[in-house]
Amino acid sequence: MKNALHRFVHSDADIALLRLSVIFIFALFGTFKWFEFEVNELQPLISATWLNVLYTLFGVHGGSYFLGVVETIAFLALMVGFKKPVFGIVGDIIVIVTGITTLSLLPQLTTLDGFIVKDVLLIGGGAVLLKFDLRRHWARYSPAP
Repeated sequence: MKNALHRFVHSDADIALLRLSVIFIFALFGTFKWFEFEVNELQPLISATWLNVLYTLFGVHGGSYFLGVVETIAFLALMVGFKKPVFGIVGDIIVIVTGITTLSLLPQLTTLDGFIVKDVLLIGGGAVLLKFDLRRHWARYSPAP
């Protein structure tokens, strides 16, 4: 038991689990953006906020698809980030920016729900993954002292 605990403490299993969790959330919500139920769910939320600019630029469906593309890029970059930290860094930044963007809607919204609350955790998770991926990237490409 002690050896298993020691291996876990000195492994990156926690980071892998965090990465998989963020990938799952972005894959799920990113995929939803392509379906009518999510387009309809987002419309009253986005219409009442500064993100309405997406509807002005792309229309209601196009705005949802745009968000789906961004979230798909994020989870694909995070997946590749298991092996290539530079892709993980891109995904991590998208996760953080997405969370901040969603939280910036709070003053314009009338309710606080899981759609918004999850982004608090995603910002923290994105920051932890960003730190981990930056360390891996720098360790790989920095000259030895």
